[in-house]
Amino acid sequence: MSKDSKTLCEWKKGEIRDDFEKLRELVRKPEFICRKCGRAANNKEVLCKPKEL
Repeated sequence: MSKDSKTLCEWKKGEIRDDFEKLRELVRKPEFICRKCGRAANNKEVLCKPKEL
């Protein structure tokens, strides 16, 4: 499974470190937060249980 098909919530530490620029794009000006893990993103599609901020 590629990072593009995973939610941000599923990214592992190594994936975050290796693709930091993609992470920066996803979290810039967040509008949603994951109710499961607390990660925030600007696109609800990349979170597993999104809730609008």
